[in-house]
Amino acid sequence: MGKIFRKPENIIIVGGGVAGLMIARELSAKGFIVTILEVDNRLGGRVHTIRGLSFSQPVEKGVEFIHGNLPITIQLLKEAGIEYTPVGGEMGRIENGEWKTQEDFAIDWYEIMKKMNEVRDDLTMDEFLEKNFSDKRYEDVKKSILRFAEGFDVADTSKASVLALREEWMGEEDKQYRIPGGYDQLTNYLKKQCLECGCIIHTSSLVYEIQWEPNNVTVKTKTQVYYSNKVIVTVSLGALLNNRINFQPAIPLYMNAAERIGFGTVVKVMLEFKDPFWVKKKRNPGFFFSDEIIPTWWTQAPSSYPLLTGWAGGPQAWPLQGKDDQSILELALSSLSNIFKKSVDELKVLLSASLVANWKKDPFAAGAYSYSFVNSVTAQKLFRTPIHNTLFFAGEAYYDGPSPGTVEAALTNGRDVARTILEGS
Repeated sequence: MGKIFRKPENIIIVGGGVAGLMIARELSAKGFIVTILEVDNRLGGRVHTIRGLSFSQPVEKGVEFIHGNLPITIQLLKEAGIEYTPVGGEMGRIENGEWKTQEDFAIDWYEIMKKMNEVRDDLTMDEFLEKNFSDKRYEDVKKSILRFAEGFDVADTSKASVLALREEWMGEEDKQYRIPGGYDQLTNYLKKQCLECGCIIHTSSLVYEIQWEPNNVTVKTKTQVYYSNKVIVTVSLGALLNNRINFQPAIPLYMNAAERIGFGTVVKVMLEFKDPFWVKKKRNPGFFFSDEIIPTWWTQAPSSYPLLTGWAGGPQAWPLQGKDDQSILELALSSLSNIFKKSVDELKVLLSASLVANWKKDPFAAGAYSYSFVNSVTAQKLFRTPIHNTLFFAGEAYYDGPSPGTVEAALTNGRDVARTILEGS
């Protein structure tokens, strides 16, 4: 005889991001009654496609890339019939106004990975650099690795784990993809599947308290009280660290563990221009890296859509995160002015649409995505362990694998949490 549930809502999922939607899809398909409570007025979390605002095509305020042939992400896109296309263009680096080519990166990268592969006992990235690249002749190599760890991984290198970064960087494939019609097509597909299986979804629902005991949960929002047998908390690590939810009884072991996982931030600037002036400076530009305040930029190559995206990740974003959007926009234009030797006034004449995404200021995410400190592994493992088979956690921050900080990480961890519940039911 199957398990009998005493409450009408058997599973409550707090958070309607990618992990929450994946769990809801898996459990509702197996007959569980699932309720999603999402604080925002939309689903998707850090997947946030913007349509309109003077942009002529969808632009990604949050997640934009698929970093390789990631199995769950690609499988879902194929299931849903959503087009995804390879990212094109070449990499470039600007140093003191001089453009360097993609080949200039190869020597640095070979040297870095060779030394990283020799590491046996974990240490921070700063300790690794001091140990292996402190000599002045390595200044450029050191700069490259710092830029990459800070920008790509949004990592504070004084805390970031070398072993975790090594696993990720070694698994990183050359091929990257975009979803031209918008990443939100994926979240819309998951939402549709959830609704077809009877999921109840409430947006604009701020959960402020979870009272729990084994197999009995009370979840409180500002307007309603919900009851269930289990609750799965999928809010961002940033929201959890900000103590947005009051757990009764308290869970100090888990809250202390949250402090041992890195959570970085990003400032992202999207600028649509009337003319793709960058193609006059460099043939087939894709990504370019500089020493500017907004250091990393990319085009939409191979698409001709005249959008430039600026990115400052981790410590690069710290000086920006307290500024208002207009100030950040001015700094972005100033950065491009220095890179392309074009005046800010000229750029403003060419500018047709702009958007600043300051993820630290996002009231629900409170940052961008996670990365590993030295010894984060034990903290992440704890979060993958449910409390009395009643209180569960899910999200990209608790993922164990080679693609951290990605949609794939959130989907994988969500699927794994759903399987844990299914196996225990």
